[in-house]
Amino acid sequence: MSNLFRNLLKRWFKPVAQGVGISISKAMPSTQETAGFTYEAGHLAHAIPYDENLLEQARVQWQFGDWENLAKLERDILQHHPDRAKLALLAAAGHIQQGNAQSARQFTQLAQEWGCSKKLISQILIAGVHNSLGCAAAVNRDGQRALRHFEFALDAGAPAGEIPLLTQARLGEQLGRLGLSAGSLQPPSGQPIDAVPRASTFSLPHRQHAFAVTALAKQALGDAWTANTVVSGRQGILTSGNYQYTAFYVDEHTLRLVQRDLLDDGIRSHDLHGDYSLCGVYSSSLGIDRSGHLHICYGHYATQLRYRRAVIPYNIGQWSDELPMIDGDKDWEAWPCFILPHASHPLRLFCCGGDYIRFNTYDEADQTWGNRQDFVFSGIKPGNSYGNPPVPGSDGSLHIVFVWRTPILSEKEGISNITICYAYSLDSGLTWAVAYSRPYQLPIPQMKEAPSVLSSSDLIDQADMALDSCNRPHIVFYSEDLSGIPQYQHLWFDGIIWRHHCISHRKTAFFLDGDTLQVSLSRPQIVLDRQDNVYVIYRDDLTDYRLAVTYLPAPDYFYNPAQVCIVWEAECGFAEPVIDRIRWQNENVLTLLVQNNPQPVHELQNALPTTPVLLIDLRFY
Repeated sequence: MSNLFRNLLKRWFKPVAQGVGISISKAMPSTQETAGFTYEAGHLAHAIPYDENLLEQARVQWQFGDWENLAKLERDILQHHPDRAKLALLAAAGHIQQGNAQSARQFTQLAQEWGCSKKLISQILIAGVHNSLGCAAAVNRDGQRALRHFEFALDAGAPAGEIPLLTQARLGEQLGRLGLSAGSLQPPSGQPIDAVPRASTFSLPHRQHAFAVTALAKQALGDAWTANTVVSGRQGILTSGNYQYTAFYVDEHTLRLVQRDLLDDGIRSHDLHGDYSLCGVYSSSLGIDRSGHLHICYGHYATQLRYRRAVIPYNIGQWSDELPMIDGDKDWEAWPCFILPHASHPLRLFCCGGDYIRFNTYDEADQTWGNRQDFVFSGIKPGNSYGNPPVPGSDGSLHIVFVWRTPILSEKEGISNITICYAYSLDSGLTWAVAYSRPYQLPIPQMKEAPSVLSSSDLIDQADMALDSCNRPHIVFYSEDLSGIPQYQHLWFDGIIWRHHCISHRKTAFFLDGDTLQVSLSRPQIVLDRQDNVYVIYRDDLTDYRLAVTYLPAPDYFYNPAQVCIVWEAECGFAEPVIDRIRWQNENVLTLLVQNNPQPVHELQNALPTTPVLLIDLRFY
């Protein structure tokens, strides 16, 4: 269906042939408006009256699905109206639902010419597709699916609090047009739709029982420098066998390794002494090979690779000196992280540079690194692709989500993250394909294979991804909604199309302007349980800077504010959720590294306090 959307937008945005129906002329002269009149520039003596209530009337008609009256709007009525662009777009929506494709395209072109943004046009057109799908579901007596599509359709242009009631109104209007009765459809409860109270939330197909979180255990690891909770590397905590491992910076000369025995909760620690130029974006990444040797990369932010390996399997007490991985590893940038052994693949290291992603493979027999592969992009420097840590599939596949970044637009605007893309590989990274199994041509050009988030929309550069039981990607990130307010968002491929939901109801905007900021939202993390339900872990100002989880039940993953739980009552400042994905996969127990993090601004280090570091275990019900 994403191809349907793409083709629809291309067809509607291309020029309209002249001489057929409504002629598209050059843009109208600039106008001034006042008290129900429009004065054309250069002709101030000639006042052209307009209907002040026309836009509100058309908006209500769109919300209720009164397509016949929207389609009656004429260009002669609209061309002198100050809101003519939006009115033309709503007229186009009416023509679409009436099956008047040529008129719909002509009014869409008028809306664009008169100043309506492509983003708003796209939203209204896609809303029309959902309305058509809702009607098709109603014809098939599938009330639940019809309600979902009508809710999606209204999400483009109705206040969030009014959507449940407007969905009911839209449903009734569309059923009337189809000659159907509400009693012929069945909501999830099994009651006929007209027997359910109007204010009921049955139209929102969320799981009805309450979602709950139980804390199973807490382990104190001592006090440490406050900026350890950064999600730049994927393996901040990992489990192998009966042991769990993590690492954090105690101070600028001490990196502490921790081994936890999951059978008796015993804790061992070992300090690696050295010079660690502490920075608010530094993190560490842990890996373990199939012989049980622990590996660690640390102290990275566009710097030379720093790496060590444990001398004894499953023992953190003895470590090698810093070791090279490959010749020229001084050129490696950003945050490297380990890809743990899976299927027939050994331990690997992933690193993202300005215009490449690299994979390096560990030879367990020789205990050496080699076979570097460059997964190359063709972005225009200084713009680049920002690769996120790859996710292994249960079938041996490898999946990656990456964010395209523009070149510097101006000294003030800097780098802008413009869109999210996805690729997967079935041959350990030698070749790559998009979700529709179409192979990429390497180097990968700047593309928008997954639904895009447009430039200057406060898209975070680091998304997180997990795979469902069919190895299909689920991606979480934050970016602006249609109102310009950053929201957490869930993007997933259902095997046929990409689907997308906002999963927060924030009311306040903020803007990203530089690195290492005190940001109201943490970068989210995502895990799926064995039933493919989604859990999004995050921290934001709406949770009073406490760690929280949002539950999104399969298969439709609708957001419900009632399915949000605080997982740790203590405030954690600007911390991000550092989680153990391996233990989650094995036991459906989620371990988090928790610390109150005041977050230095722009890598400032002065007067940083120390705060307690904890491991907490959670189970979701």
